Amino acid sequence: MTASTHDVRQEVRRALALSPQKAASSIRLMLASLGSPDDAEGARRFIPGMGSCFGVRMPILREIAAEVALWGARMPLDGTGMAELLWRNDSREERVIAAKTLERLGKWAWRPVLETAARLVPDIRTWEECDQLGCFGLRFVTQLHPEEVLPRCTAWVRDSRSWTRRFGIVVMTALPKVRGYHVGERETDVLDHGMNDDAREVRDAVGWVLREMAAVDSVSVTSFLTRHAARASPTTRRIILQTLRRLPESQRVAVRDALA
Repeated sequence: MTASTHDVRQEVRRALALSPQKAASSIRLMLASLGSPDDAEGARRFIPGMGSCFGVRMPILREIAAEVALWGARMPLDGTGMAELLWRNDSREERVIAAKTLERLGKWAWRPVLETAARLVPDIRTWEECDQLGCFGLRFVTQLHPEEVLPRCTAWVRDSRSWTRRFGIVVMTALPKVRGYHVGERETDVLDHGMNDDAREVRDAVGWVLREMAAVDSVSVTSFLTRHAARASPTTRRIILQTLRRLPESQRVAVRDALA
């Protein structure tokens, strides 16, 4: 079923006038009516391990999240509470909406957003959930309050669950977008722990973050890579070579020499 942006927002507003549990249930019913079996099947192929899926496309999910965040702006604890309810309802769409709701609320209610996200991390089961919650859900919180987020990243990257470890790394993709950002010791400590991780999804996250950082602080990234190049394993070498492409040619030489 197709629906206009106006219709979707109106239906979300009506749902949010109900009690939290009823509102979450109404949003779930709306998602079921908007879904496409073909899109749901495509998502299952692309995102292994996810829960139920209605096949609702991302623009609609963004509109729903925007309306939930607007409703929660005056009552941040209600907003983060609704995001948590939606996440716990378990479908792919509800988890995306929850993450994008937290992203918007993070601009003015950073502490409730951070605490809510921290409670949701142990339930992450796919790369999409990890990256939606880490890269988007905590985006503004990480940029505005890195001193609160980075110590948690240090703990997350040491967790027994690979998705939690990946989460502790991808959260840092927000930092290079801050004007004047320079890589610090807290970030390199987190990345050090991910370089030789057993899980491919964690190592891929390390490479992703390093490439983002290299675009704004190539000197620090060059130093980090050179240090690891001297004792590079095959998996570490792959991360280093991928990141080299983002460095100026003059800085690649030192890394290549250390790899040789």
